[in-house]
Amino acid sequence: MTTAVEAVPIRRHERRAIEKPLFWSDGRQHEGPPLLARDAQAKQRYRPPKSYLQNPDAIVIGSGIGGLSIASLLAQKRGMRVLVLEANVVPGGCTHVHEIDGFEFPSGIDSIGDMDPRVGRGLFRPTIDLVTGGKLAWAKMPDMHETACFGEDVYEWFSDPKKNIEWVERMFPGEGDVRAYYDLEEKIEWWAWSWGLSKLWPQWVPEALREGVYKSTGGAWRKYMGRSTSSVLKGELGFSDRLSAIFSYMYGNHGRTPDHAPFAFHAVNMYHYRYGAYYPVGGPGQIAECIVPIVEGAGGQVAVSSAVKQILVSGDRAVGVELENGEKIFSKLVISDAGAYNTFVEMLPAEISEAHGYAKKLDEVGPSPSHLYLMLGYDEAITLPKHIIWHMPSYPEVSRYDLSKADDLYKGSRRFEGMGGYLLAPSARDPLHGERYPNQSTVVVLAEAIPEWVQRAKSDAGYRKDFEAAAAENLMKLVDRHMPMLRGKTPKVRRAGVPMGCNPRAWHGCSLGLSPSGDRFVKHTHWLRHRTRIDGLWLTGQDAFSAGFAGSMVSARLCYAAMMNDWFFMFP
Repeated sequence: MTTAVEAVPIRRHERRAIEKPLFWSDGRQHEGPPLLARDAQAKQRYRPPKSYLQNPDAIVIGSGIGGLSIASLLAQKRGMRVLVLEANVVPGGCTHVHEIDGFEFPSGIDSIGDMDPRVGRGLFRPTIDLVTGGKLAWAKMPDMHETACFGEDVYEWFSDPKKNIEWVERMFPGEGDVRAYYDLEEKIEWWAWSWGLSKLWPQWVPEALREGVYKSTGGAWRKYMGRSTSSVLKGELGFSDRLSAIFSYMYGNHGRTPDHAPFAFHAVNMYHYRYGAYYPVGGPGQIAECIVPIVEGAGGQVAVSSAVKQILVSGDRAVGVELENGEKIFSKLVISDAGAYNTFVEMLPAEISEAHGYAKKLDEVGPSPSHLYLMLGYDEAITLPKHIIWHMPSYPEVSRYDLSKADDLYKGSRRFEGMGGYLLAPSARDPLHGERYPNQSTVVVLAEAIPEWVQRAKSDAGYRKDFEAAAAENLMKLVDRHMPMLRGKTPKVRRAGVPMGCNPRAWHGCSLGLSPSGDRFVKHTHWLRHRTRIDGLWLTGQDAFSAGFAGSMVSARLCYAAMMNDWFFMFP
C-alpha cells in the first residue's frame, strides 16, 4: 500500500516548494510531500475543472477531512475512482488555510490531540497516517499546551494528568476529588465504544434492537450523556465553583457551556488532549496535499469550485448528483461530507426529505455555534507563544467562575466588552513557518457566535460593518493583554468577521456541525449515522459521528467499515 502511494506524483499543478527534509522526533528522516512556499498558494494553483470524471465508482460531496479520508480509503483499499466535489475554490474543509495578502491563517485546525500512537486512544494517529499514506508529520506542542484565564487568574494546563492532579491538589485542597474525575473520564471513554459500534449495524436490523443493545452496553457513556458537566463536577465530584469552572474552560471545543453540555461529551473532549496537543508540520494545508495525490493516483479527481445542487434519486436510491451548473454525474455510490442539514434538507429532493422527516429531526438537534474571528499578520519575525490561551468571558455583575451565565450575557446582549476568546499564534506552532514565510508572524483569535449574528451579517451590510469593527476592537484588547510583545506594532493584515469560514455553506454558519447535546448521542444516534435511509447514499464527517477534525476523520473510517461490512476495520 505504501509503495503504491509513493509512486503517485505529488501534484499536477504548478507550485514552488521547499525541499527540506523532515525528521521524526526519534531522528528518522520523514518523507513527505514538498512544503508549499508563500508564492505557491492553493487558491492560485487550483482551478475549476474543464471536465469531470464520468461514471466514477463513488462521488464524495465535500472535501473536508471526512470527505478526503473516505476518498483516500476507497482509493487505497479498493482501487476505486472517486470524484470529490468541493464548492470552495480550494479543497480541505477545516484543513484548508485562508491566504490573505501573502499571509496564511488556518481555517479550523489549531490543536489536535491523540497524535502519539503510544498513549491515549491509539486510534487517531494510525487513522491519519493511513489516509495520508504516512506522509504527514506532526509537531508536539509545549508540555504546558494551554492556559485558562478567569479575570486576573491564570491557570496552566499540562499534557500529563499527573502534573494536573499535582497542581490542582496543591492549589485547591479540599475543593474537589480531582483523582475521581480522571477515573470517571477513563470510564466514560471506555464505554463510548458501545456508541461507536451502534453506527455499524446494517439497516435491516430493527432500530428497537439496535437501541436495546446500545442501552444495555452504553454504561457510563450513556449515563453521563444525561447529566450536565456542572452537575457532575459540583454534585458528584464535590468540586467548588472555581474548580468546576477550571475543568470546564475547554467548553469552546464542543460548543456548549457547562450548565448545558453533557458531561460525557465534555469528558471525552478533555481526554482527547490528555497527553498533549499537536500541529501539522507545514501547516494544516499539508493534509490535503498528502491526500489528494492518493485519490488522483487511483484515477480519481478532486474538483474545486464544483458545488452540488441536488442529489439525484431514483426509486428511493441515490444515483448521482446535479451540479449548480446543471451538469449531471452518475454513480452507484454517493457519500456526503456536506453536513446532515445540507445533505438531507438542501440537497435531497424535498418529497424524499419530507418522507423521512429529516427537517423535523434536525430542528430537534439544532446547529452548534459558529465563530467570529480576528486574524493578524505582521511583516516581521516575532517570538510568540506556542501554547493556546483561553480567555473566559467576564462581566462585573457575574462571578468570574460562572461560565454559563457570562456566556449567556455575551450572546444574549451582544456585550463584546466582556467577551471571551481563544488566542493562538499559527506562525509559532508550525516549526517550518519561518522557512515558508520568512519574516512573518500570524495570530488568530476566535470567539463563539450565534445564528442570528451570522444571518444578519450576511444580509445587512451596515450591521456587518459595525459588528466586525466591534468584534475586532474587543478581540484586539485580548491580544494586547495576552501577547504584550505585539503592543505598539501595526499588523499588515487585520481581518475580522463572522463566521470563521472553514465551511461557508454550513447550517447557520455552525463550526462543529450539529449541536453536541445529550439527545444527539442517545435519542438521535440511530438515524445520525453513516448508512442513511436512502440506498446508495452515505454520510461521513462530524454529523455522522463526532465533532471536529478528529471526529470527522474517524467518521470516515467508520463509514468505510459500515459500507464494506468490515467491523474489524474500526480497530487499527
